Parts: sequence; C-alpha cells; structure tokens
Amino acid sequence: MKSPAARLSAGALAITLLSSCSWFHRASAACREPVIPADPQDAAPLKVAPGQDLPDTRNAVKVPALNEPEKPRGKTDPCLSRPPSYGS
Repeated sequence: MKSPAARLSAGALAITLLSSCSWFHRASAACREPVIPADPQDAAPLKVAPGQDLPDTRNAVKVPALNEPEKPRGKTDPCLSRPPSYGS
C-alpha cells in the first residue's frame, strides 16, 4: 500500500502535468483559424410567413461599406481568436 505522501505527490504531479497542456499550445506560432473568403456571399433576405408583418427596420444598425482592403496578417501576428497575454 502506498503512503499518503506518495499518493499526494502523485496527485499533485498529475494535476500539474494535465493543467500545463495549454502551455504547449501557446508556443505554436501558427494560426489555425479558418480563412474567410474575400468576397463572402450575402444571404437571401428574410422571408415573412403569410399573414405576418415585415419587421420594422427603421432603427436597424447600418453597417458602412468597407472602402479599403483589409491589412494582410503576418505570419508572426497572433490569432484573432486568442486573447492577448496581459501577464507578461
């Protein structure tokens, strides 16, 4: 039978190893985010069921047109889906 100190040490080691898996993922500089096409297709307009009223769009948010191309991301730029590290 193992002593309580050996069990505690093994448990602490297991927790440390399992929780440190995220350290290895942050080290990879490659961004694996999906590539969004430059010319996305607009979805079809919303269809209203027969007997229903159209939605009121007077106060809808108007998205302005993008007049300049998006700045290309470099190979060393961080992924957009990962928050920046504020600790260091």
